[in-house]
This record gives sequence, structure tokens and C-alpha cells, in this order.
Amino acid sequence: MKNCNTYVYFALTGDNFDPQMITERIGIRPTESWMTGDKGKYKQRLNYSLWELSTLKGREYLFIGSLVEELISSLYDKIDIINTLKSEFKLNSVLQIVLDVDTNEEQSTPALGFDLKTIEFLFKTGTTIDVDIYRFNSAI
Repeated sequence: MKNCNTYVYFALTGDNFDPQMITERIGIRPTESWMTGDKGKYKQRLNYSLWELSTLKGREYLFIGSLVEELISSLYDKIDIINTLKSEFKLNSVLQIVLDVDTNEEQSTPALGFDLKTIEFLFKTGTTIDVDIYRFNSAI
């Protein structure tokens, strides 16, 4: 049986910034980061910088909103810092949801919804939402 690989992350991206500086200002260690020009996993050289904070991968989640709430709670009191960084370094922010959906009819499918605190965070920081959905069948 294939493991579900649903997770959520918040990312700051831009043309060229030092992720370590973001870490120092936000006060949270990212789960992943790189600078423009670093060697990539799939590309010879990466063409943008990234600071990313992610939930754990590889566990099954039916209530995606809980994952989002967990992530946003750790960032909520950093709204002003995030906005200053976005303005200062011309950064973009995204809430990325990577969702595995089991097509096995005997399994439950995940639910996705956002609480008002999450909606407020996304609005106040000008953060977009992107959802990638992948299918798998645990019966195979």
C-alpha cells in the first residue's frame, strides 16, 4: 500500500535573497531553503531564492484544514515581519497544499477548509493559495 504524502507549506520566494536573513528576522528555522544559483534537485542551477516552512510529509491526513491551522499558528504573530520582508525584498508568498487523494472507494477522502484566522493571515500577508492534487489507489 502506498503511503499518503499530503503536506502543507508556506513559502517566500524572490529573485535573489539570503534565506538565512529571513530565518533571523522571522525567528523560525525553515524546513527547506535555497538561494538563486544553488544547484537544484532537478535543475542545474535554481533561478529563484526560497524560504519554506512545511508540515511533516508522509503521514495520512483527512482534515487538511488542521495541517493549515498548525502551520499558520506558527506564523500568525509574524504578519508584520513577513509584510516588511515582502516589501523590502520584493518577495511573493504562497500557501501550498500538496494533497494525495486515495481513489480506493473503501477509504475516506480528505476535506479542505480554512478557519477565519487562516483567512485573515492569508489576506493580511497577501499570500496566494496553490493546491496540487495527486491520485493513488491504496488497494493496488
